[in-house]
Amino acid sequence: MRILHISDTHIGGASYFNKEVLEGILGETRKHKYDLVIHSGDVTQGGRRQEFEQARKILSRINIPLIALAGNHDARSGGLCLFEKYIGPLDGVREIGDAVIIHVNSAFEDSDQGRVGMVKFDMMRKALNDYSEKKIKIIVLHHHTIPIPMAGRERNVLTNAGDILDLLLKEDVDLVLSGHRHYPNIYQIENTVFINAGTASAKKTRYGDVNSYNIIEINERIRKVKTVRLDGKVQGFSFLRRKKRIFSDFGEREFRAVHIANTLISESRTFLKRNFINAVDTIKKLNPDLLIHCGGIVREGIAGDYEAAVSYMEKFDIPVVYTPAGRDMNYLGYYLFPTYFGSIDQRYSNESILFQGVCSAQYDSHEGIVGPSQRKLLLKKLETPEETKAVFLHHNVLPIPHSREKGLLEDSGDLLREIVDAEIDLVLTGTSSHPFAVQIGETIVVNANSLSSVYQRSVFGNSFNIIDIYEGAIAVFEVNSLWGRRRLLGIWERNKKAD
Repeated sequence: MRILHISDTHIGGASYFNKEVLEGILGETRKHKYDLVIHSGDVTQGGRRQEFEQARKILSRINIPLIALAGNHDARSGGLCLFEKYIGPLDGVREIGDAVIIHVNSAFEDSDQGRVGMVKFDMMRKALNDYSEKKIKIIVLHHHTIPIPMAGRERNVLTNAGDILDLLLKEDVDLVLSGHRHYPNIYQIENTVFINAGTASAKKTRYGDVNSYNIIEINERIRKVKTVRLDGKVQGFSFLRRKKRIFSDFGEREFRAVHIANTLISESRTFLKRNFINAVDTIKKLNPDLLIHCGGIVREGIAGDYEAAVSYMEKFDIPVVYTPAGRDMNYLGYYLFPTYFGSIDQRYSNESILFQGVCSAQYDSHEGIVGPSQRKLLLKKLETPEETKAVFLHHNVLPIPHSREKGLLEDSGDLLREIVDAEIDLVLTGTSSHPFAVQIGETIVVNANSLSSVYQRSVFGNSFNIIDIYEGAIAVFEVNSLWGRRRLLGIWERNKKAD
């Protein structure tokens, strides 16, 4: 199956729309064989009737099947009604041969934000279930599920991106196509390939980029994507379906780390002392080499909470590295954290394994940011000879189920892209108080639940993660803080880098 994927055409006046560029791209369908054109939203600039009339005239020249979505610009000025009148349905399911394409509107009136509400979420889940026997499953949304680079501080992932990501991975969706931020980007997460399109014909591009489109070829075994920029540059990517493996022998265990977050130690009732003490006892019996605390050490950055935290954390009696959350830095926390727990960018190395911390917390704010200078410094710190490398920070780099995107780093798209490109083995985070672990590219991203606070989101209860690094695999388990019950979050083949 061959797909021409375009997005963000912004059809309208000549000051923001390049008609000749779009007509040139659509000419691809007459020069080469395609089975389908997918337009992932922002068909028009402002959702006005004249723009939709112009768009219908241009798009009607496409002589093969077309699926077009509404974007946030189409939703302006009451444009969603006009979209249905001039372009087509806002949501739908299309079968083409062995493939099913499910397109879901994520735009709503007069907002740049995106969401898939409960009704549409259930519709998407039901459609995936109804067409589960299809060999190729494709989801199309305007807003991206995964943060993308070069997006500035407006992350604009779907507000419930974590729940959607969880669904897409569980249903083993092949492709997820989106647009919105005018910058192309491609990731493979587990077996799902997420493809973000740049703008096909808007004059507003990002960071000096040019207009672009994607050519996608897909079958049961492989997904090929070419991003074609109109300055002549072409980037090609191929993604084989990862085979499900049953590991019978991991080899010897080389390292065991325990990963915790959001202890929220204090004298208040929100701190669950019994959960903490039981977790300490369980962790000691596991005999880990290192404990990583990904922030939320104290309930608030005040002296009493920090004094209590020192007393409780000493009970572990094993090496510990810390990174702060915003609440750890609030009030006097900016002074108390380094006084009691050390530098804000901590590091552990045993010559073969490196854990490098990076502070994402800001004073008096729950928002997180690393920033370009700190990202550059982090990558420099990771230029070391250790075979296995991990980064730990408080804020999320991927959306987490049962939470909203506010826990994401402000520059999550840029940091994630740089870490994945550098093939860092592990990223450990601690926001949103829900356990989650996936592989993106060759990088395993793991989020920790709250160890000992009433504020947690998992039906499994408060918990911590065990990360076992073997010769041939990395295994991640979640362990209940109170009772010590264990469940597997994932096992992935070890990323063995070439010498």
